[in-house]
This record gives sequence, C-alpha cells and structure tokens, in this order.
Amino acid sequence: MINKAKRITNYIIYAIFTNAIYGFILYNLCTWLSGYSLIYAYFGNFILIILGLMLDELFLKMFQSKWLVIQIKNNKDMEINYKILKFIFDSFISFKLILYVFYILIMIISEIIEINSILINKNFENFIFANRYSILLLIALDQLIGQFSKDRERINKTSKNFEKNWNENNEDL
Repeated sequence: MINKAKRITNYIIYAIFTNAIYGFILYNLCTWLSGYSLIYAYFGNFILIILGLMLDELFLKMFQSKWLVIQIKNNKDMEINYKILKFIFDSFISFKLILYVFYILIMIISEIIEINSILINKNFENFIFANRYSILLLIALDQLIGQFSKDRERINKTSKNFEKNWNENNEDL
C-alpha cells in the first residue's frame, strides 16, 4: 500500500513538474511568436506538439536499447546511474500523456475563464484561448503517427512475406 502511494505520488510530481516546464516553454513561445502573428504562434504550438511526440518515441526506444545498458555498465558510477534510471522508470509517464494532460487542463481553464469572465493577464488569456483546441491537434497528430507506424509494420511484414515467397519460387525455376 505504501509503495503504491509512493508510486502515485511520484507520478503526480513528475506530471506537475513536466507540465509546468512544458507550459512555461509554450507560453513564452506563444507570446513571443504572437508578437509577430497569431498564425506563427499556432504553428509554433504545432511544431512543439510534433517534437514532443517524436521525443517521446525516441526516449522510449532509447530506454529499450542495449546501447544504454552497455553505457551504464561501462561507467564507473554504474550503481548510481542504475538507481537513477530505475527511479525514472518507476515514476516515468510518457511525454505524450503529459501533452494530453496539459491540453485538457488548458481546455478546462479556457472554459472557466469564458463562463465566469475572470479577469486575468491579457497575455495569459490570449495564450489560453489560442491553445484551447490544441487537444484536437494533438489527438489528430497522435492518431496520424500511430496509423503511420501500424502501416509501416504491416508493409514491412508484407514485404518480408513477399521476399520469402519470391525466393522460394525462384528456387523452383
């Protein structure tokens, strides 16, 4: 029970920390780019979502690689690195999930601001309203990337079967 509570606490702390960092980066990017044009801020958000999804995949592949294990074992502080990575794995939440949580919070905050007409900083209000439907963009991009990955797997499997059948039939000729 205590271990489960610790793990949940680690998840929550990690989620809050990474959402705060992502929000800070996105807020500064949006306010800077919106000084030029709101369309720049929109595309900046779009690019940040794509980078987030790509980094999420990259980290997951890196954590599964033999290269990482070899690097840890070759380091003189092997035990410390192992414990750090083990802590990361125990409290790890994918960046994709962080993005979903962030944009859901943005959507909820935007509705609260709109319904209650809360007076807040104009830049912050513009940031919230400019990103309130970004969850739709995230879902669409996530589905697109997921479908592309599934298609690539299917095509690779089909290609291997084709090669196998081709080679078998060429041997008969």
